[in-house]
Amino acid sequence: MVDLLALNRSGPFKRMQAEDLLFVEYKCPSHDDRAGIRSELNYFAFCTSGRKMWRSIEQEYLVEAGSALFVKKGANIVHQYFEEDYCALMVFLSDDFIRRFMQRFPELTKKKGDGESDSVIPVQWDDHLQGYVNSLASYFSSPASPNEQLLLLKFEELLLNIFTRPHHRALAGYLASLNDSRSSDLQHIMEANYAFNLKLEDFAELCGLSLSSFKRAFSSMYDMAPGKWLSEKRLDRAARLLQVTDKHVNEVAYDVGFEEPSSFIRAFKQRFGTTPLRYRTAPA
Repeated sequence: MVDLLALNRSGPFKRMQAEDLLFVEYKCPSHDDRAGIRSELNYFAFCTSGRKMWRSIEQEYLVEAGSALFVKKGANIVHQYFEEDYCALMVFLSDDFIRRFMQRFPELTKKKGDGESDSVIPVQWDDHLQGYVNSLASYFSSPASPNEQLLLLKFEELLLNIFTRPHHRALAGYLASLNDSRSSDLQHIMEANYAFNLKLEDFAELCGLSLSSFKRAFSSMYDMAPGKWLSEKRLDRAARLLQVTDKHVNEVAYDVGFEEPSSFIRAFKQRFGTTPLRYRTAPA
């Protein structure tokens, strides 16, 4: 699984930093049509050319030139299209940055909705968003480095637009929910990412915990070790996919976080007492 944040921090891309915001002019170097990616920070992807598909556990989201996504910290599968190079302007930001922003504008950022949303949120393109993307593109094309405060102010202006325009209600609701108690953060991260090929260390990092603290917090919440919970969730999801789709067994294995089909078949048989193929063809 590709560490998207690390790739953007060290890859051959133009980048700018302002406090804990990372701005990147991303040009996709991948020649794979499908790849798993993860990021310990949330990010916006403003597509300027080409197209790419982000897949969460339950849905697919196409981004193409003139469209944008907000992707929560965690993992996704991305599908690449090769008829035109995929390029995007990306902004990586932490939950803490969003919380600090909301503390400065409490009246504008009162909670909107219940904050429940998928791990990928489409961002409706409007005139203000187009203006922001144009400004960001001009900074990258200039030989002089932009003032960090100007970068911050422009991005905060974008956030204010998101919180004050009705068509951004879903994203505003999620961002506002980050100001609530963090006790459910672990549960949300696990439920949104269990089917991806992440290690326990990756889940701990996403939760902002050491591995030992993560294991204790998880066991306290679920009354089960995280490794056992992940295995059961992945295999139960695989069983559902075998029943309701015609995907090849190898594809089902990949879709629930197994890199090796042989490991998947062995684990599936141990849990259900039969192979995936026989499970699929067995009478209901």
